Amino acid sequence: MSVAKVMAPDRDEYWNDHPIIVECAVLPTRAVKDAVARTLQMARKARSSIAFWADPLTGKSFCIQAIRRAVEEEFPGSGVLMLESVEDTKQAEGRLLTSILKSIGFAHKVDRDLAEKRDQVKRALLALSGQARRIFIIIDEAQEMTNNEYAWLKAVINGLSTSGIKVSTILFGQRELQSRKTDLELHGRSDLSERFIRSLREFRGVRVEADWLAICEALDTYSEYPKGSGWSYAKSLFPQAYDSGFRFASVAPVIWEKIRALVPREMLKKGLTMEMMAAFLAELCLACRHLDDPSFEIPGTLIDKAVKVAMRG
Repeated sequence: MSVAKVMAPDRDEYWNDHPIIVECAVLPTRAVKDAVARTLQMARKARSSIAFWADPLTGKSFCIQAIRRAVEEEFPGSGVLMLESVEDTKQAEGRLLTSILKSIGFAHKVDRDLAEKRDQVKRALLALSGQARRIFIIIDEAQEMTNNEYAWLKAVINGLSTSGIKVSTILFGQRELQSRKTDLELHGRSDLSERFIRSLREFRGVRVEADWLAICEALDTYSEYPKGSGWSYAKSLFPQAYDSGFRFASVAPVIWEKIRALVPREMLKKGLTMEMMAAFLAELCLACRHLDDPSFEIPGTLIDKAVKVAMRG
């Protein structure tokens, strides 16, 4: 089927799978763009680390995806190791090493002997580094990592660095990651805090109009659906309106004023979660689905309804 047929004005063939409608779109918000820029800047060093903390549902999962995509584009051929830390009462080095091997899809039998397992991890990561001889280690829920696990991870990274591999570590966690940093400094080893969490920044949700505008610009320009079509999210959602000049960015101030009027001040001050923003966009676009035409305007009543639905969850 040709792209022209898929992109039919009635949109029936792709509407229900649209990333905005199913609330899975990865949009470059201001916070995401800042995190990506800082990661790419520090990643040019031979050995580097950066950490972010965020409240639940703020959008760190979206940000992790964006960072992975950015480093793969900026440093082609590099390896990316994705880890999600979990509470480990046994605090066994072997469990961390096994987790690393499983995360990269290690095809061979994992050795039970600790020394052999260390060697397996080193060889597997050397292979993962590829021709670029560079690895990015992205760890989610980093607040669950123990002092011992940070020490073991440092040993793994030191082994890679000795072999000439560039290693960048990106940590994401909840606000408890701040306490983990303090605990490492006071009761653990200050070198571990310096190595992994020296640069700890808050990853925030949508708080001001500029944050919302960045989302709108992404809808209008910095997005694509269906894949390979060259159509932005805005055009594939409302093709007739888009071709006649409609842009979400042009109505961003009006929508933001509605959001400010309806969202409690304390909630807005903390930052609106990406989950809420995704729900808002989905509800708004669903409500406007049958309004697409050259004179399309978003009714204020539908904006109000979408905000209230998103707040209810």
